[in-house]
Amino acid sequence: MNLYTMCVCMFLLLAPYILARDIDCHEQCKCSSKHHEAVCSGRDLIYIPLFPENIHVVTMNGTNLTYIDINGFDNLTIIGLKKLQLIDNLISYIHPNLFTNLKFLSTLLILKEDKLHVDLLKRALGYSAKQKTKHLIFEFNKWSFLPVDLFSNFSSNEVTSLRIKGNAFSSIACETFFVMKSLYSLVLSNNLIEDINMTGIPNTVVSLHLNNNMLSSVPDMCANGKEKQSLLRQLSILDLSDNSIGRMQEDSLACLPALTKVLLNGNPLGRIHSNILINNPMLYVVQLSKIGYPLKHIDDFAFNSSSLSSLRMQETNFHFDQEKFNPKTIFSLSPNLSFLYLDHSYLPKSEIIMQHMFLPLIKLKVLSLSFCSLFFLPKDTFIHLTSLETLSLSGNRFSSWNDGNSIFRNMISLRKLYLSNNFIRIINSTSFPLDVLNSLEDLDLSVNPYACTCDQLWFTKWIQATQVKLIGYPLHYRCRQPSELDNVVLQKYAESQMQCPPWNPLYSMAIVLSCTGLLLVTFITIGLKCQTNIKNYITSSTISCIYLWRVKYNRKKGYFPITNADDFEYHAFVVYCDADRNWVHRTFLPKIEQDEGIKLCIHHRDFEVGESITANINKYLEKSWKVVVVLSNEFAKSEWCQWEVDVVQERRRRFGKDVFLLIMLKTIDSKHMTNQLRALLDSAPSLRYQTGVGEDLFWAAAIETLRKPLEQVTTALL
Repeated sequence: MNLYTMCVCMFLLLAPYILARDIDCHEQCKCSSKHHEAVCSGRDLIYIPLFPENIHVVTMNGTNLTYIDINGFDNLTIIGLKKLQLIDNLISYIHPNLFTNLKFLSTLLILKEDKLHVDLLKRALGYSAKQKTKHLIFEFNKWSFLPVDLFSNFSSNEVTSLRIKGNAFSSIACETFFVMKSLYSLVLSNNLIEDINMTGIPNTVVSLHLNNNMLSSVPDMCANGKEKQSLLRQLSILDLSDNSIGRMQEDSLACLPALTKVLLNGNPLGRIHSNILINNPMLYVVQLSKIGYPLKHIDDFAFNSSSLSSLRMQETNFHFDQEKFNPKTIFSLSPNLSFLYLDHSYLPKSEIIMQHMFLPLIKLKVLSLSFCSLFFLPKDTFIHLTSLETLSLSGNRFSSWNDGNSIFRNMISLRKLYLSNNFIRIINSTSFPLDVLNSLEDLDLSVNPYACTCDQLWFTKWIQATQVKLIGYPLHYRCRQPSELDNVVLQKYAESQMQCPPWNPLYSMAIVLSCTGLLLVTFITIGLKCQTNIKNYITSSTISCIYLWRVKYNRKKGYFPITNADDFEYHAFVVYCDADRNWVHRTFLPKIEQDEGIKLCIHHRDFEVGESITANINKYLEKSWKVVVVLSNEFAKSEWCQWEVDVVQERRRRFGKDVFLLIMLKTIDSKHMTNQLRALLDSAPSLRYQTGVGEDLFWAAAIETLRKPLEQVTTALL
């Protein structure tokens, strides 16, 4: 080997080290060698700087990349970029060939770039090198529409996840995503979508998120044709939470044979129909929390599903004690239900009904009944739940129970028991079966008003000896009785020198005999001295009963109206113009329905399809107790809204001014003020909506007006 050849070989071996760039991180960037990431920020930065070779993730956040020409990404092509995040950079232009040389780019995120028009992005994506791209994320860019051909030139791609969130387009056609043959996850949340056409969606999609939109019904997932064929045969997860879905029919989920998890939280579903899950043989998770505002009816066999394992129905405020509810059928066809959450409901006041309700759930592992207004612990209800591992009864109203053996017996699998925030005063040796108590891992008895007396002696000794984890102890275990020990930590009382002499059974016998004799003497004395008063009391009670009977009789006969919100399907009918729809749906509805539990009638959501508008208005106005009118300049200019004003004025003549809640959303110009509007404003006071300092006062006044009862007839009419 000659000298020249040796030199060439040495150069080739040492070239990577000779040519290696020793580049420091830019002064407005932070580089992490450990995570191979660089984050640049600051409005002074108007270009993408050079980065060290080991950087593969670049985030440009809050810079001033207003105009990015064809060479704008040159410094990114050198480092083999895998992930690029562009966040709030005031970008208004990008060159069509900008992404062409980013051959290793796997993830592209564009967030809060509201000056970048979607058509410019469409053109740049069309010419990009897309073979390596797996994840596309476009969020909160204020797009008013989604072009159908956004990805039309995106053939030969391997995109598996697409996220388009936080925009303002009301409709979408899923043929936009047709070319994405590898798409696994599609997220279209927070876009104000009212209508979606599922035709053309890739049948590879497994996870579909449509939550936080304005859909009024479950999208049709069936292909056109006589036989119902699925457009999404592999769809496993469907999230429709926080939409405006008011109804679900038996076949709403019929074309989703692979569905395993469905989320419908936060929708105004007033009723759960029978057999809505019967067409989903693989479904095991259903979430129906915060629905209905409140939920009013659950049909027999509503949860007919042999695969259902987890059911969440928190904060529905459903009355399981209503007459129409059938406790024997609700879970009778849910043999594999293992996780059940019914927090913030109203459970039956009968032990027998509760026994029927939970009897079929022999495989239940977790049962949560917190904040269910329970005044007692039901006997023989939980003893059949031998697989139960977690039981939560926190936030109820029971104070004591006589026989823990009839409540907790046979619960051999129980490991976590939560009884905090009740009114428990005494825990003694009969409160729990000892074998169940000592087998627990976690026990929560915190925030209860304990009586620090000798009756508590057993519990204080058990605390000192047990290996069970007592959650919140000692800080949240405090005495409330007697008054001299109020707010004293129970631990301090337990460690004090308590003097509790043994109780002689003869004392109890003497006390009982003395009290019995005293009561007997008292009744005889009262009977002899108050004969006349007793006679008058009986007479007055009889007259009161006759009076109340007459009230009920006259009301049934229709001699006078005494109405309240319970007599109507909707609490109030809302009249508004289309220009104010965003405020009504996004601000007014969540506050009144979700936060206050007041059911409103909204024509965009509740009107029947196929009926004329006038017929719908007349029909649903009769179903509503009160009327909300949202006034604005656009409202005043609408002839249709003027007609609605004439219709609702008849309601005021029948029921008085309290039937109206008038909201002045925007000031009405004098040239648009009509005689009808002036008469409406003169007939009842109006509330002016404003943000900031006066907003809390507005909501308080609006809610008070909606809840205020209508005028009643005087007793003289009886």
